[in-house]
Amino acid sequence: MSSLYRSILNVQGSESLLLDTYSGASVAYSLRKLSSSYSGSAIRVRRSSDNSEQDINFVGGDLDTASLLSFVGVGSGYITTWYDQSGNTNNANQATLANQCQIVSSGSLILDPNTSKISTTWTNDRYSLTSGINPNTKYLSMGVLNRTSSGNIITSIGVAATFAGVNGQQPFVWFPASGNSVRSDMSTAVIHATDSRTGAFVATSLKDDSNVKRVYLNGSQLATTGTQAAQAGVNMDRFGQSGPTLFMSGRYAEYIYWNSEQSANRTGIETNVNTYWNVY
Repeated sequence: MSSLYRSILNVQGSESLLLDTYSGASVAYSLRKLSSSYSGSAIRVRRSSDNSEQDINFVGGDLDTASLLSFVGVGSGYITTWYDQSGNTNNANQATLANQCQIVSSGSLILDPNTSKISTTWTNDRYSLTSGINPNTKYLSMGVLNRTSSGNIITSIGVAATFAGVNGQQPFVWFPASGNSVRSDMSTAVIHATDSRTGAFVATSLKDDSNVKRVYLNGSQLATTGTQAAQAGVNMDRFGQSGPTLFMSGRYAEYIYWNSEQSANRTGIETNVNTYWNVY
């Protein structure tokens, strides 16, 4: 489906936006529009030519890439702020130039190599949330990413440090820099799975009313090993970071976190995400 046709459908109301159907997200960062009630910008971008910054809005349900490219020019563009579309104004901010992900390279949009959709490139980048989130015992954490670069591929919100020796205080799916392990953390326990695939993923980490944690890649559940444990309950205040030294590298287009039981909605959420991003 073309971007123009999708925008027309969104304006006409024939295609519902994700958060219109599945409300209650704690944070929602995306390069597409997620809620019809959200009237703000998608991202704030810094251009390399003079480090000036500008907000980039939406056209219909899509990022205004024409304005983005016009502002950046022949140089490169980096995201200084991912605006939160959940309604909680919990934006993800990064003032340090070296830690900002890139969205334009030498005057051209960065595209996912598998989906040809707009994306961003991260190289050990991370962002601070305007305000943190105290994690619930039930959640759904979902990211649209591409495992193309070496380094830690993290779809997450998390914490900047490890507290009292407790590891895994945040909900995320983590592809380590090497090996086939896929990890999902949200407590003192670490849930492991094995998956050697590379490419584009809709990565989902979920914990339900039965205290069961599951990991899904492109809608399919992975077989996991590990034990459940009570969550640490620390304040999550980072995007693309897990602990003091694990930062996001790879491609990223969207991240949404519901701090509530969403197991009945998982399939519908993943379908909505995949319909737009054409991941699998």
